Amino acid sequence: MTNEYVRPLPCVRDENGEIAEQSVKALFAKIDEELNELKQEVFQFQSMDLPCVVLSNTSYIGKYIAREAADTITAITTLLEALGIDEAARDEAQRRVNAKNRERGRL
Repeated sequence: MTNEYVRPLPCVRDENGEIAEQSVKALFAKIDEELNELKQEVFQFQSMDLPCVVLSNTSYIGKYIAREAADTITAITTLLEALGIDEAARDEAQRRVNAKNRERGRL
């Protein structure tokens, strides 16, 4: 396993490969759709009363939930890009949030 970081890439093209102009309302609708799918999957597996170890990143269930979470993160990244918040600004914002959480003892 490598320590290579993989960033979410914003989806800026449509199904034909053309640059897609999307409204903020449509971008939020996509975030809501992806977040609802993630919640549905987590709640479905949680309702099965499975131990947390079953939801590890190596299990089928864990990988499926991680994929749903990545879809949500990608939808949010797409919104940020559409708003003109580029990769450098997103990285800086994440560094600040990480530093704040580290200072609070949450990491």
